[in-house]
Amino acid sequence: MKTKDTPKLEFREIVYDSCKAVGLDDLPSRLISVLQSENEEISLGELSEITGYSLSNLSTTIKWMEDRQMVKKFKKPRSRKIYVEMDQDIITFFIELQKKLYHQSLKPPLKKLPEIIQKYENNEKFIDELKIIKDYYKQTIFMDEETTKFITALEKR
Repeated sequence: MKTKDTPKLEFREIVYDSCKAVGLDDLPSRLISVLQSENEEISLGELSEITGYSLSNLSTTIKWMEDRQMVKKFKKPRSRKIYVEMDQDIITFFIELQKKLYHQSLKPPLKKLPEIIQKYENNEKFIDELKIIKDYYKQTIFMDEETTKFITALEKR
């Protein structure tokens, strides 16, 4: 890891690396790292200077993040600048991220695997293939139950 000049810069790198580790792209990860390290909202122009990304790239990504309720974008009275802020409650952010991963990675197999199993259940030609699929399905059910418990526990904090 590179040595940084301030705690804020070191913190940004840790947050950035964490976001990348859970699968976010470079720009959203960079934006989150900057927004988590600021006490107040920050203008798009400042974000552009800090991240090195163009205003166009920032606007597109911030719109995507806003649609997912990750950030809030607004204008101040008598100002032409657009500002962005992020809730710094990392637990809420993590809960939402877990829900997204849950709905994208566990829900589709839970819905589709029983259909596949039922479709080929009585065909001896597919016994070995179905054994693999059934095992995967059992594991998916377990992950579904445990992930639901985990998210519920985080929400109760």
